[in-house]
Amino acid sequence: MLFTGCTTDGSKSTDVQRWNDISFQPDEAYDNKTFTACFSGGTSNGEWTDLPSGMRDYYFKIAKIGGSTFGPQLSVSSVSVDMTKAD
Repeated sequence: MLFTGCTTDGSKSTDVQRWNDISFQPDEAYDNKTFTACFSGGTSNGEWTDLPSGMRDYYFKIAKIGGSTFGPQLSVSSVSVDMTKAD
């Protein structure tokens, strides 16, 4: 997952968490990635490895903005997901 052009009214970081959508069961959470480079003109990259094989429905949630679960708001100019597998 790539974030570019991040702005917020608080601290210059955001935590993103990946989830596996499981029908009729609690969803499975994976670790958080803290993005900071997108606040200073760069691109923040979160990479989740060692995920279970097979087709799954994943989604991403903003877990924190500036270390807080409520309050600050986040704006991102560009969000993309790189689905290519690293060799």
